[in-house]
Amino acid sequence: MSLKQPTSRPMPRDVTSNRARHLRRAWFDVTRYLRPSRNVVTFFHKVDDPYSWLLLQALPRLLKDFRVQLSVQFVLDIPPDGVVDVAAKQAYTLIDAARLADFHQLSFPDHPQQPSAQDAFAASAILIKHQNSPKLLHLMLEVTGALWKDSSTTFESCIKRYGLASDKDTRSALSSSRENLYKLGHFQAGSLFYGNEWYCGLDRLGHLAERLDRPSLRQHASGNPSEIADYQRQYRHVLQSYNTLRPRPRQLKPMEFFFSFQCPYSYLAIGRLVKLQELYQFPLTLRLVYLDQQIASTSPQKRLYALYDANREAKRFNIPFQRQSEPADEGIHYCMALLPWAQAQGKEREYILSIMNGIWAESIDTSEKLALKKLVERAGLNWESASKELENERWKTTSNLNRKALHQAGGFGVPTFCYGELVAWGQDRLWAIEQAMLRSDRR
Repeated sequence: MSLKQPTSRPMPRDVTSNRARHLRRAWFDVTRYLRPSRNVVTFFHKVDDPYSWLLLQALPRLLKDFRVQLSVQFVLDIPPDGVVDVAAKQAYTLIDAARLADFHQLSFPDHPQQPSAQDAFAASAILIKHQNSPKLLHLMLEVTGALWKDSSTTFESCIKRYGLASDKDTRSALSSSRENLYKLGHFQAGSLFYGNEWYCGLDRLGHLAERLDRPSLRQHASGNPSEIADYQRQYRHVLQSYNTLRPRPRQLKPMEFFFSFQCPYSYLAIGRLVKLQELYQFPLTLRLVYLDQQIASTSPQKRLYALYDANREAKRFNIPFQRQSEPADEGIHYCMALLPWAQAQGKEREYILSIMNGIWAESIDTSEKLALKKLVERAGLNWESASKELENERWKTTSNLNRKALHQAGGFGVPTFCYGELVAWGQDRLWAIEQAMLRSDRR
């Protein structure tokens, strides 16, 4: 297995256009047919990243199911993108990775500890030394598992058995791979790149499997729908099938949901969360946060990917999504200024859903007062009264209090669900919340 350099270009700007995506995929399929060497899934592996370790474990099955080549690039020093509290995120990832491993029936240590920088560099040096080995994937599984103490093999024995590349060669290879990651317009390790599109971690592996699920790429003559569904198990929960309602759990806890009007993933989460609350009748508190520091520290690449990925996830859940750019700050300020007033009118939920749909599903510019009027009135509120509240800045105090509460709960970004002691970040963790609710009656 060799370290092939992907030749595809970074993601274009029309990221949320379904037509553009279909055209790009069609053109890639043509070139893939003419040049089979382009049929490559590139994996950017970071040995000390727990999500990278989980994704690595899923790759042998992907290669067994589909006719694609695997190229591996090793990265290590990838600065956190858009994360203000790095320590909080690192602590969270260990907890979340254990939860994700259990959900996907993969391996992860019972008491995980972040590998030291020295050991992570040594593990990378082992793999870089053998980067052209035909057994590289097997070696990656052995060495990464040993690094995480998630294997019967010790990391020390791996060093003795396989040796290390020189420090110079290791640093050069890591630097080259990191530059290639950035060149391709991405920001995060533990990701797959195939045909001009990115797939981050296990959470997006189902999208790649669905794309590859065609006769020319299947390893077996007939595709098995149940196998593809297994790649997408995080999408299977009761919200997908209201007609087959399970008995409601009785021992439910209150939930706090931290979200932002600026975040497309908050939009994807809130409608489904409201449906879940209506279904199970648990106490729900909505806590709005203004993303100033987080957005300021987020790279253009990540912000662009978020729009593309949110659109892809929206399509999966049959949620309308039209936004092709981030909403204007002035419009967000107006929306936040009106929330305390809407709460006082007893229309908090209706107002939030109307604003979220307006921004992300209808691509409405809420800095335009006539457009905002439509959203306010759609929530059953009076615009004349609302317009008097647009310059109100009470929302800043509330946002700061909500941000502090989020950090105290162990969160670091939005959307975040806090259900009892369970803290789950991301719209793609709603399954974990429902799972905890359904398990509550079994205790």
